[in-house]
Amino acid sequence: MKGMKKLAALLIAALLALSAAACSGGDAPGSSEEEKGSSGETSSAVSPSEQDTAGDSPFDEDGRYKEPVTITYSKVMYPGAKFPADQSPEQNYINDFLKERYNIEMKLAWSAEASEYNNKLSINIASGELCDLMYVDKYLTFRQMAENDLLADLTEVYPKYRGATLELVDNSFENRNIEAVTVEGKQLAIPGSNLGYAQNLLWMRKDWLDALELEVPKTLDEIAAALEAFVTRDPDGNGQDDTVGLVVQATKPVLGYANNYGLESVFNAFDVFPTQWLKDEEGKVYYGSTDPKMKEALTLLADWYQRGLIDKQFPTRIGSGETEALWTSGTAGAKFGAWWAIANDALANTPDIEYVAIPGPVNSKGEFNYMTGSPTESVCVVSKDCEHPEAAVIALAANNEVVRGTQDPEDEIACKYAAQSLEMRNSGAVDDAGGRSLNVLGALTFDYFDVVPKLSVCVKDNVENGSYTEYPGMTDYDRSQCVAAKKFADGDKDEMGFWAYWTRYVGGNVTKEGSPVYPAYYYETESSTTLKAALDKLEDEMYLQIIVGDKPVDYFDEFVSQWKALGGDTLTAEVQAIVDKG
Repeated sequence: MKGMKKLAALLIAALLALSAAACSGGDAPGSSEEEKGSSGETSSAVSPSEQDTAGDSPFDEDGRYKEPVTITYSKVMYPGAKFPADQSPEQNYINDFLKERYNIEMKLAWSAEASEYNNKLSINIASGELCDLMYVDKYLTFRQMAENDLLADLTEVYPKYRGATLELVDNSFENRNIEAVTVEGKQLAIPGSNLGYAQNLLWMRKDWLDALELEVPKTLDEIAAALEAFVTRDPDGNGQDDTVGLVVQATKPVLGYANNYGLESVFNAFDVFPTQWLKDEEGKVYYGSTDPKMKEALTLLADWYQRGLIDKQFPTRIGSGETEALWTSGTAGAKFGAWWAIANDALANTPDIEYVAIPGPVNSKGEFNYMTGSPTESVCVVSKDCEHPEAAVIALAANNEVVRGTQDPEDEIACKYAAQSLEMRNSGAVDDAGGRSLNVLGALTFDYFDVVPKLSVCVKDNVENGSYTEYPGMTDYDRSQCVAAKKFADGDKDEMGFWAYWTRYVGGNVTKEGSPVYPAYYYETESSTTLKAALDKLEDEMYLQIIVGDKPVDYFDEFVSQWKALGGDTLTAEVQAIVDKG
């Protein structure tokens, strides 16, 4: 049995190494907006219940282990991170807090920079010597570890010891994040969380619509009419033929959720969802980009391009920042992007620019349906051999509450360390990377799924009424957005206010309009490492060739056949097996 587990670990490590090689040079894990500040709002501390502290319990009446418990862990490191001289990623105030409050001793087993983390994780998996608590940033790696029986079952432990803040986070996802890490009925990881409500909206120049006396469009026909007016009727009033309609990116015109300058929303208006794994009425998995209804959207986009409604030069704008430079120059009228898709350069180029964020286009029934992002990608796993898996959960949850400032206000020890955390941030003694460096795992973040619309409501109230009601877990960063947007609305037009006003007040407040479409599966499969790059290239070329007219729309049928033959059928079968397994 031990030999089989060793072999399984070696196979997982090999696949992880291939994945790491394919993804080298990617972005390092980033900080969440929830970690940029803290508040004193909340609830009960992360602490064992009275039942847990009775009798032969390992806990005393204060929820502290009677005997020291050691948790070994891995960590992502950030070169150049800023933190005080008396703090380090290996020994810091979080470790001191966990020792003083819970008698948990955190022992760093190994660490690596973000670019090398997966390689080192693969080595440790191959060795068969796993530390207690590990950060895993590839969902496929988590699935492989789970299927090879390397992970602790957290089904009962996690809800019991996660504390109030993580319970609120999980509730905001309606437990979809927990479902993602549940395999055959067992919760086998602690999910990090991805912000919700980042679906693409249609951003248009409101000042141009007003100048041309046009209503805010919703349907595809109305949008086409507005784009044509932007191109032909001199919306900026300078007497020159220098304006562009829809800005589109050339490298990935269709990518998926939250694709800035993408065209996904046009396909969604035809009730097709490219790049997504979906289920048909019979429960069969299919790849959305192969849906026959894709041809209707491609036909429309090819027509828009030929009519000049889409930027005619978009296929050539492949240099870094070229597409964004067109949008921020003040000469373009529309683009698709998430609530955050406003760039501050536009303020300098066109100080009086005005936008409108439109939840659209709508389909033939007047519905705005949009694709959704995965509830989690990065996770924390606990080794099956960990003697105290509950201590690993407590460590993560308590760390999170102290950093957020959402600890129990009656917990003097937690309050002391939360104050230290806040003081370091407010004084500038730590930067974002420094803050992550001092956290237990250095990378995982926990966000409320619905923080974007919740914060936007507060911003709206403050802009329009001069006050707002805070929500549980609201941070100092959140409050700063309310203040900045209000100052911008009152005429103090700096970059922070520009971004807060247009993204929070305008964009964020329409994010709850429409209906989400949830894929059957969000993640990669075992064969993705070897097959996906070629399949993605084939798909990217198909979009460009059809839209610009190099290929007829019927070429789509040839694309589908090639996609299936080149490995698409293999990926579909693997996704089907995962979905069937649950």
